[in-house]
Amino acid sequence: MNKRTIIIIVVIALVLAGATFGVVSARQKSQASSRDLLTSQVAKGELSAVIDETGTVHADQSASLYWETTGIVNTVEVSLGDQVKTDQILASLSESSLPQNYYMSQQELITATRALEELFENAVVVAANAQSELAMARDALDDAEYRWLLNQPGNRYSPEELKSAKAKLVIAEKQLESKQRRFDNASGKVNKAHAQILLTDAINQYQYAVWYVNWLQEGADEIEMGILDANVSVALARLDAAERQYDKVKDGPDPDDVTMAEARISAAQASLDTAFITAPFEGVITAIEVLPGDLVAPNSPAFRIDNLENLLVDVGVSEVDINQISAGQPVILAFDAILGKEYQGEVVEVSPVGVQQQGLVSFEVTIQVVDADEEVRPGLTAAVQIVVRHVEDVLLIPNRAVRWIDGEQVVYVSTAGENAALEGLVKVPIVLGASSDEYSELLDGDLKEGDFVVLNPPSASIFDNMQAGRPPEGMQSFR
Repeated sequence: MNKRTIIIIVVIALVLAGATFGVVSARQKSQASSRDLLTSQVAKGELSAVIDETGTVHADQSASLYWETTGIVNTVEVSLGDQVKTDQILASLSESSLPQNYYMSQQELITATRALEELFENAVVVAANAQSELAMARDALDDAEYRWLLNQPGNRYSPEELKSAKAKLVIAEKQLESKQRRFDNASGKVNKAHAQILLTDAINQYQYAVWYVNWLQEGADEIEMGILDANVSVALARLDAAERQYDKVKDGPDPDDVTMAEARISAAQASLDTAFITAPFEGVITAIEVLPGDLVAPNSPAFRIDNLENLLVDVGVSEVDINQISAGQPVILAFDAILGKEYQGEVVEVSPVGVQQQGLVSFEVTIQVVDADEEVRPGLTAAVQIVVRHVEDVLLIPNRAVRWIDGEQVVYVSTAGENAALEGLVKVPIVLGASSDEYSELLDGDLKEGDFVVLNPPSASIFDNMQAGRPPEGMQSFR
């Protein structure tokens, strides 16, 4: 055997040793990897897709109550945690410590109350006077309109009246002529003076007869018509005012007068009420800031009251998620301070306007706690899960089994069932729908109920030379 032959034999031996080592190593890795594979069986079930947020519990109605006047606290009628009703007195001030305007308000209340009583007591008399004024206003308008019509051209006379006036003018003219002749023929001072008196009277009678005939035929002049128009306008305004006044009082006192008297009473009563703190709504006393004997001033804190019957949680939802949320969606709430319990809620309001903070836009979503008990209190931090989608009787894929390869989602299905091996894995493209923290809804993909998917498939590099359903190169010939 020459040197060349020896070298060839050595090379062949090395190649065979390397190949054997590679196959054994691959088989060992395959066996080790197969022992490490975890599987999960595909099953049908229900799934809820949620958006997780945190917020703080607050009461739907909450109010901090303050004193509105100065004085010394006389009594405190409630204790912390007491349930109170609307308008219930919570505390009062000593009357002797109140300022002077308190006593002025007492007198004003008496005066205003009496004024209101008198309005109703005198209502019948006031209505009768208003009715009388209405009747007189109507008469005045009738008279003004009659005079206005009478003074229009052609309206001042009837044919008989004009004929009579002209006849009187003829008589007056003859009387004037007669008295003028008598005056002209009179002699002596006495006769002349007497004739002068008769002549003057005849002249006046004649002038009046002439004026009256002209007046009947011509009608009123511009100035007279202006006066007549004004008289009608005044009469109309008087009638309108009388009608409005009568309408106000015919069924009782003038509503404006009643409103004014009631406003005086309300103002006086409001001033007197400053000596008390009352509950603005039904609720629970959640803070007491005052004790008997305390000297208080306007804006001194007294109580806080909360309506714990309706508790809310406000959360900020990112602009990315806000369009998935709408009123009426169910919510699951949990509290760090309440271990082992979950509460149900409902979205009641979604803000239409976002708020920008530190470059991020969020929208306020208000959630009502539906089944709150005495352990849920304002101020607690709530972990909120808003259920944006719920599906039932769908195939569920564990999120741990899903991988992204070449731009698509895939899972690896074990053809060997629960005991998966690399040689028996099949890559299956899938399309997912609703997702939760652990599972996703299968919308499309060659999977069926009962299939086993691998939860921890090896890295994609191991499958670089693997075709769907086939083991890597080098393993087939050693099975």
